[in-house]
Amino acid sequence: MGGGSRWTPGGAELDAQQAVASVANALEKLVARNDGLGVAVTVGEEERKGRGLTAFVGPRRPGISIKKYLERIHSYVLCSPASLVAGFVYVDRAAHRSPEFLVGSLNVHRLILTGVMVASKFFDVMPQSNAFYAKVGGVSNAELNKLELELLFLLDFRINMSSHEFESYLSHLEKEMTASLNSKITTNIQGVGDDFIAQRKVHNIHWK
Repeated sequence: MGGGSRWTPGGAELDAQQAVASVANALEKLVARNDGLGVAVTVGEEERKGRGLTAFVGPRRPGISIKKYLERIHSYVLCSPASLVAGFVYVDRAAHRSPEFLVGSLNVHRLILTGVMVASKFFDVMPQSNAFYAKVGGVSNAELNKLELELLFLLDFRINMSSHEFESYLSHLEKEMTASLNSKITTNIQGVGDDFIAQRKVHNIHWK
């Protein structure tokens, strides 16, 4: 069974939908930027048996968006919102320890799946098993067990975090989410304005 969180910063309640949306937003921005650099790496089956972040690279880009994937994870395993945020923290820590290897569309799903699973074991009262996470995430149990170990080594097995660090990441995610929403609103307003101007031009021609 999934379970509630053992700890949330300052005792504050985190909204699950907001956590999913903000983490997905941050990861989507990161992947778009890194994929845009044109250095996405594809590896063969033998190379995927390597160590570090190389182990997380899949043979192809998954057909499910990051947000839908996180929604699926949360809805089935019932992990706490804190685990979703902490999973992002672990991915960010791992990426900083291997700056030569970018988080992109070929590895982000496996990374966040593993990160949330590890976080759930630390934060949640009754976390799901690795086998259940593997089934929900679309990977084999053996592969997820290996990815868990790789992530823990990348983190030096340091999965604890202070309330200050958690709140700093949460604040960053919220600011990124707000910026994205504001950008979409501005784009929509501009689009409406352009449509109005276009319609007026058509009407002006018609009036003449």
